[in-house]
Amino acid sequence: METQKEINYYIMILNLIARVHNIGIRDVYAYIVKYKGMKFLTDFYDIEHTLNSDDVVDDVLAICHKNGGMLI
Repeated sequence: METQKEINYYIMILNLIARVHNIGIRDVYAYIVKYKGMKFLTDFYDIEHTLNSDDVVDDVLAICHKNGGMLI
């Protein structure tokens, strides 16, 4: 189970993606769940949270794109 710190981090990343792509946070969440970006973010939290937030957004969107997402 995630800690509050991890949950806050995920919300921050979702908000960044929403802002960059000018879409709602619910749509971002649905997108990254569908295309396995959320699984990547939770599986690799220990590494990803040490990176620059822009790099994390790029990583999550790259995983989504690799799995069929067309946001980028």
